[in-house]
Formats: sequence, C-alpha cells, structure tokens
Amino acid sequence: MLEKVLAIVRKSLPAAKDQPPMSREEYKKLQNDINAHTGNQVYSCGSLAPKLKKGGERKGGAGRIGCSSCVVDRPRQPWEATDGIIYMLRELCVRFPNADDSEREDVVMSDKVLLPLMTDLADVSRLSHYPQSDDLRTTLWRQLPSIAEAIGKRRFKGLYLDLFIELLAKNLDDRHGTGASQLSIHAAGQCCEELANLIGVGIFRGRLEAVGAERAFDTVMNERRMEARCAEGRERFVSPFGPPPTSAH
Repeated sequence: MLEKVLAIVRKSLPAAKDQPPMSREEYKKLQNDINAHTGNQVYSCGSLAPKLKKGGERKGGAGRIGCSSCVVDRPRQPWEATDGIIYMLRELCVRFPNADDSEREDVVMSDKVLLPLMTDLADVSRLSHYPQSDDLRTTLWRQLPSIAEAIGKRRFKGLYLDLFIELLAKNLDDRHGTGASQLSIHAAGQCCEELANLIGVGIFRGRLEAVGAERAFDTVMNERRMEARCAEGRERFVSPFGPPPTSAH
C-alpha cells in the first residue's frame, strides 16, 4: 500500500499550483457581495444539511437533520488537496520514519523518498496568488514539528530545516506587511518554539539569524514566556466567589 499512497501524495501535493489566482481584495469583496449569496440554499447551523429539509426527502433517510444526514457536497478546491497531503505526509513520517525504527526495511520514509516530497511542499507553500495560501501555511506550521520529531533531530536539522526556514521567518515577522493572518503568525511562532526545543534554541536561532529573523524570534519567544507565566498565574488564582481550595493531607 505504501507505493499506492505515495502515488496519491505525489499527484496531489502540487495541486495548489492550479488554484485560480485571486487577490485578497477580490476575495473579501466576494465574501461581502450580497448578490453572490442571495437566493441560495440555506443551511442548518453547524452542518451542511439544508435547513428545514425533511428526512423523508433523503433517499434511505431516517428522518434526521444534521451532519449525519448531510447529502450536500461541493467540488474540492485545488489548494485543499495540498492541505490534506500535509496531514498524509505527517502520518507517513510518524508511522514509517526510517529503517532503524521499522520492522520492515522496505516500508520506510527514507530521505530518497521524503526529501523530494518535502522540497515540493516547501515550493508550493511559497505560492501567494490565492487568498487561502495563508491557511495552507498555517497547516504546514502546525504539522511540521510533528514531522521533524518523527524523522529525528539530526536528520531534520541536516536536510529539511533549511527548506522551510526562510518562509517560516517571513511568516513569523509581520512587520514586512505581508498581510499574513494572525492565525498563521501564531502558528509560525508556535512552530518556531517547538522546533527550537527539538534541535536546540541556539542552533535554531542561528539558522534564523542567517535570514535576518533572529529579532522576530526573540520577540516571539519572550511573548510566549510571558503567556506561559500569565497562564500559570491564572491557575494559581483563587476566586473569592468560588469554593475554597482543598488542602492536601
């Protein structure tokens, strides 16, 4: 099955390149265009099931409305295929990291297999001709630490980190006016923290320094330390209106 899965990965990974170009301004205008949303099917909150649709109208339905009875679908957008492949790559790396950790030597994600895929992933993640590219990078930053941990510190640091470091630095520092969403900026910051903890803060900061992003990294790390202290303080806070804390005996 590994070769069959890899064939799907190789085919769908660059799909975002086929996403029709659209500026952020055009995308926002479309979202706010009342004519584009007037007279369309109304859907139930929390699902894609048509609102007030009777269960009897659904072939073989049990008369229920909700996600379980949803028959509504839409064509998949090209960028969404690439987004899904990121999760597939993570699972492959976690399950078949290398020959030392695999029971079968023929079922591994060796560098010969993985490096071209990760190189293609880095290339397609740099695209910005469509507004959802920010969502794709958010997914990448959320999953990259799991991939790095699965393939190992030395292996990731030596072969894979430099593929993403420049793009990560650009997304991390929004002072350049890239228009990145706060969600992707936060995901980039969390990714930096996790990768730094994995390969060493000094080594990771040195890689960022090579692309001029060490100050942004320092700022993010300071902010995350402050957030951690604030969270710890909230855990220790005892409300005078709540139940008294229980004492250990």
